[in-house]
Amino acid sequence: MPPASIPTSTSLPVLGHTVPFLRDARGLLERERRRHGDVFALRVLGQPTVAFLTPEATRTIYLDRESAFSSQIGWSFTIGPMFRRGLMLRDFDDHHFHRRVMQQAFRRRALDGYMEQVDDIAAQHLRGVGGPVDVYALVKRLTLDIAAQVFVGASLGAQAETVNASFVAMMKASMAPLRLDLPGTTYGRGVRARARLERLVTEMVNDRRGSPETVDLLSRLAHATTEDGSTLPIDEVVDHMIFLLLAAHDTTTSTLAVMLWQLSQHPSWQDAVVEEAQGLRGEPVTLDTHHQMRATELVMKEALRLSPPVPFSPRGVVRDSVIDGWAIPAGTMITAASLALHRHPDWWSDPDEFDPTRFSPDRAEDRQHSHLYVPFGGGAHLCIGNHLAELMTKAVVARLFAEHRVAARPGQTVTIEAVPIPKPRGGLVLTVQ
Repeated sequence: MPPASIPTSTSLPVLGHTVPFLRDARGLLERERRRHGDVFALRVLGQPTVAFLTPEATRTIYLDRESAFSSQIGWSFTIGPMFRRGLMLRDFDDHHFHRRVMQQAFRRRALDGYMEQVDDIAAQHLRGVGGPVDVYALVKRLTLDIAAQVFVGASLGAQAETVNASFVAMMKASMAPLRLDLPGTTYGRGVRARARLERLVTEMVNDRRGSPETVDLLSRLAHATTEDGSTLPIDEVVDHMIFLLLAAHDTTTSTLAVMLWQLSQHPSWQDAVVEEAQGLRGEPVTLDTHHQMRATELVMKEALRLSPPVPFSPRGVVRDSVIDGWAIPAGTMITAASLALHRHPDWWSDPDEFDPTRFSPDRAEDRQHSHLYVPFGGGAHLCIGNHLAELMTKAVVARLFAEHRVAARPGQTVTIEAVPIPKPRGGLVLTVQ
């Protein structure tokens, strides 16, 4: 339980703050911040949790100098059962070992090799697109195909719809207030979706173990060995691949959807992005050229600020700690909350407004503190694929806007659901011209 000194608001019996959290997590955080300040307790999905909204507290949680904060415990009440033993859900020495095994797939040479595949897949999906289009569904399928090609080394083909539907069911189950594995329940559908993915990925791992090692991550994990020389257990490889495929496509889909919506609302920024895309003259985005896309990068950063793909970073406290002056005993659940920090009025000018120039060198609002802008987390659990996500985002944007523009209907509004990963409620239909 949180210390008695931590302020909290009254909430519903049993459900606590779960209903307003699921309906409008950002609104809930802002109301609690105005009422209590930058530290307060919430009860969500049955779990009392202390939320910290300052960059200094975020720094303490992410850097975790004393190995006091468990990511595995933190995520166990949400995505843990659906994505167990994924890299983000591992701690300390165990996390370090598995991250080292996976890191080679995200080094510069590997990233460079991925980009031509990324561009080819983007071109295939965008060829002939036009008229009213659910661009969220479009980029979700596109990024899933990219993730499969990059990490599995093959197209999912006819399995793609099954994989996509399974991930959707698992993410819904992660936030289900009723956690009963029964037919017809949201949680039960997630459990069965997880089982389908396990069977599919297990077949892939067994196939790779019977073949020589290749450069894709699945093959590398299938042949990876522990310190005693034995191969990683198959179920651990499966756990890694399920989580990685989810993280690699869903977070990028979220960022692209927010960017496309904002560009439809801000024609001058869309003009700048179109000019950059056309300036590539049909060439794919590479590690050497992506920095030339300055307007695109500013728009991307602002999208990540407004809707960070990891809006919360929960941790279980395993030893007594002090966070930003607050004594937090072992056994407490805590969370950094970039969803609120990224719009904190003490740090950002007009925080709810779309203004990419806040990231320009002459303003650099994000540079006021090392842990003020943290869309991909930080510390040992900094997203291992954050550079690939940036490259994928720029590559898809460049391919789309080289020949198209996007426009919203007059008076159209969009609500971005913040949890578990930001997405437009009901999809995002834009006219692709």
